[in-house]
Amino acid sequence: MVDGAAPVRPAQSPGDLWAARRRALIPILIALTSVLGAVGTWRTSAASGAAAGAERRAFADTVAAEQQRAAIETVVGSIEFSYARRQALQESAAALRDDAAEAEGDEAARRNALAAAREAAAAAYLIDADALRPDGSLDLDAKREVEWALASDLQDLDPAPEMDRAATLRAKSQRLVGLTAFFIAAALFFTLAQVSRNRRVEVLYWNGGLAVLAVSVVLLSVVEAL
Repeated sequence: MVDGAAPVRPAQSPGDLWAARRRALIPILIALTSVLGAVGTWRTSAASGAAAGAERRAFADTVAAEQQRAAIETVVGSIEFSYARRQALQESAAALRDDAAEAEGDEAARRNALAAAREAAAAAYLIDADALRPDGSLDLDAKREVEWALASDLQDLDPAPEMDRAATLRAKSQRLVGLTAFFIAAALFFTLAQVSRNRRVEVLYWNGGLAVLAVSVVLLSVVEAL
């Protein structure tokens, strides 16, 4: 070597160049897996919160449905009572008319007057047309259906959709928890590759980290698309 000349560095082999680049990329990949893990955690929290909201709405729909059923049964019970009273009064009036036909004079007039009073009382019991068949008989199931349809138009009374949504979101949240663990595993692989002094072990950890990261990104995309 000539005095004063700069020392000549031996040329690096392609393997050494790739190893240096790989080590330079490791911090970037660790940061990337950390960011993706944070995104997975955030999405897990969001899915869990949405599931809780869906469960609350399903509970509210269930309560509203039970209250509406109770209100409908009250209406139906009132109709049933009114119909029974009207039928009883009409039958009593018909019996009085028959008796009046066999009676004479004042007795016949009295019975006809009683029959007329009971017919008037029977007419005062108005029965909802939705609760009657064409032949005039009582159809309480039809009335229940009509009342339920009217109530459903004004308020959501079916908890099933919200329950299904809550179950879907809970499943999504659980999958995202697993994916977050995958991102943590990928960051661990890259960290081990960074601190390793054995090139073969370093390459093993590097490849393992890349594989886990790639699978995690694909699975995250799939879960978010569901």
